[in-house]
Amino acid sequence: MRIYFFVLVILIVTASSNLSAQSKKYLNRKAVDTNLVLPLAWAFGVLYGGYTNQQETISRIEQIKKHNYPVDAYWIDSWFWSYADKGTGPKKYIDFNADTVAYPNRKKMWKYLQDNHIKGGFWIWDCILEKGNEKAFNDFKKKGFFSSIYLNTNSWHNGSRSTAMFQNGKEEKGTQCGNIDFNNPDAVNYFKQQMKHFFEEGADFIKIDRTADINTCKAMFEMSQQFGKETNGRGFLLSHSFDADNEEYKRYPAKWTDDTRSDWTIEKPLIDFNSWVPFIAFKENIAMFTDPVKKTSAIPFLTNDLGGFDMGKTQKPDEELYIRWMQFSMFNPITEVFSQPENPTFNLAWMYSERADSVFRNYAHWRMQLFPYIYSYALRSRIEGKHMLGKFPQHIYQYTFGDEMLLAPVYEKNRVTQNVYLPDGKWTNYWTGEIKSGNQFYTVEAPVEQIPLFVKLGSIIPMRSYASSVEKGNNNTLTLSIYPGADGLFNLLEDDGTSNDYLEEIYASTILTLSDNGNKSVLTIHPVAGYYKGMNKQRKWKLNVHCTKYPRQLKLNDRVIKFSYDQLKKILAAETTALPVKQLKRFEIQY
Repeated sequence: MRIYFFVLVILIVTASSNLSAQSKKYLNRKAVDTNLVLPLAWAFGVLYGGYTNQQETISRIEQIKKHNYPVDAYWIDSWFWSYADKGTGPKKYIDFNADTVAYPNRKKMWKYLQDNHIKGGFWIWDCILEKGNEKAFNDFKKKGFFSSIYLNTNSWHNGSRSTAMFQNGKEEKGTQCGNIDFNNPDAVNYFKQQMKHFFEEGADFIKIDRTADINTCKAMFEMSQQFGKETNGRGFLLSHSFDADNEEYKRYPAKWTDDTRSDWTIEKPLIDFNSWVPFIAFKENIAMFTDPVKKTSAIPFLTNDLGGFDMGKTQKPDEELYIRWMQFSMFNPITEVFSQPENPTFNLAWMYSERADSVFRNYAHWRMQLFPYIYSYALRSRIEGKHMLGKFPQHIYQYTFGDEMLLAPVYEKNRVTQNVYLPDGKWTNYWTGEIKSGNQFYTVEAPVEQIPLFVKLGSIIPMRSYASSVEKGNNNTLTLSIYPGADGLFNLLEDDGTSNDYLEEIYASTILTLSDNGNKSVLTIHPVAGYYKGMNKQRKWKLNVHCTKYPRQLKLNDRVIKFSYDQLKKILAAETTALPVKQLKRFEIQY
């Protein structure tokens, strides 16, 4: 017995020593991307935007909650400035007052969002139209805070009949437009002061349209940092995907893929669109994320309007297209739901069909459960300079989400199979459990409700219980989805999610390792390295081990513990009580 105890002590000490070496490997930050700044943790949930007045904003969120969808943020788009005329302008663009009729008590509106752990944002751009905004225009002009002034004959918020940019109204033929000089520090500071009261009312972030100029994005992002009441210094911004040549854009996340077409592809369009709408439909939108030739694929925190922005010349968008687009969007670094106001569904799933409602709910819940996995890769984007999405130059319509999950979204109408190339290693079909060898092509079943998804053997995927927003959830209990059959490692990274402490290397790293020899699988949860404010000292662990062999015994630190085994799903399930995070935990499964 003394010899056995001595061996066990050596095992634990050795494992702790290995942790030290592994921690150095993962925490030395040699590959750190110093330009990269993380969004707030809530940004990795599910975000929404709309053209809604105060009451409609609250009603829409109530409907989202009623349908049991998660919601982490909601922004009001350009009608925030002039709701009654549906954003036609030019009056109110931009007067620094916004619409006080359609939003009679913005403090109350933002407070409602805050009480529901939802962040609130609004749309803005980088210029002032003179007509209807003479006071603000002349003020900036007199102070010399415009970089240029020109006659704007573009109808967008300048007499347009709708969100279609070139549908001119009857009266407005043009007005003077002043481009605010965001290269001038005095102009920037003055602009911020004109905007500050919106944040004092309770707004949290900005969506900026018309430009993605770095200095403009910098000013908008800093307002969220400096004035946002629900942040400890970390901001959030949505800007266009262009202007990404300078690496500095990474300091002001996030970006979206502009105004896409709600169609399958521009190669064989099924819907007509106005000529101004960018020639990017679903297939082309996927490539903006997955084709390494495209500059957009390098953007760390890229998102897209789930379902497409412009629905085209049709009465109602395609339900099948929406479901396929939604599946892809749920496995983006950032997920957001938005559409033009003419879309009768607003790209809200329940407005399409009962099927879309059910499928959206399942995938959205899944994303929220994957938060520990997603956020670990978000932190790795900075620490290791590694993109969350893995690309395949020869197979650009598939990608890895993290290292463990491979997805091949279906981008063709009526298609219920998909061709997939599996790289080196062994992979299991998430939906069927069938194991496939890598370096080969496969044709897999892909019913409308399922995105083709493979998980690499050796994977450890941390998940948590569902919550309707990131802030409502916590990592007090984590479930590890484990796929034996190969050795594996996962670096679980955590921080406070709201401060910039991570820039000073203040975060926690928990190394999870898996070894497998066919007859035995060993999962080791190493003691946590590092710390952050509010870090729990204890945590419960749940195991979901996808093992094709019948497990005979499960041990935790050489003590036999109880488990259950679902023979149909072939999943071993077990859980622990709350255990110290600084304690080594070694699970051994014998088959």
